Amino acid sequence: MEEVHHEKVLDYLQSLQGLGSEKFLATYRHPFLLENYLAPSSRTKLGRVETISEVDVENLLSSTSTREDEPLLQARAISLEKRDKDSSDHMIFVGRSANNDIVLLNKMVSKLHAYFCQLPGSRVIQLVDMNSTNGTFINGDRLSPSVKTNLDDADVISFGPETELEFFSAPGFCQLLQQLT
Repeated sequence: MEEVHHEKVLDYLQSLQGLGSEKFLATYRHPFLLENYLAPSSRTKLGRVETISEVDVENLLSSTSTREDEPLLQARAISLEKRDKDSSDHMIFVGRSANNDIVLLNKMVSKLHAYFCQLPGSRVIQLVDMNSTNGTFINGDRLSPSVKTNLDDADVISFGPETELEFFSAPGFCQLLQQLT
């Protein structure tokens, strides 16, 4: 089984500084899910993903890089892309089962919890709940099963009550990184 590759936000920041924004966006075309980055005492370990109980979006968009940015810089950025790069399937599956593209090791996450999709030729990313037991939420609002919902930068996605990740498009992630320099 191939694991989803996780890199820290700091790694991507260093890449941006070396490449410049145009080459960075040409290299990293896919969206990202960021692990939440508040104080470690508020995190719950979940295997490959850590979550927190609350998200402080205001501090995320701070325009200065300070010691307060350290938790964000150390947070993992999960590439929102198919594990099998040769697949023509436009759906990125999320769940507890090992055959998903993004595996979330938490008993509150369904085996096949949800999927992300992007229509060819479109930049819009959508999230679909797969009738999960504990629900999929965007910014606290529960998604109706099988209904495609558009995502915006800095949306907080909850897979069940414990696993929270923050969504960023590739340009939105690049902009976030530029604010940290």
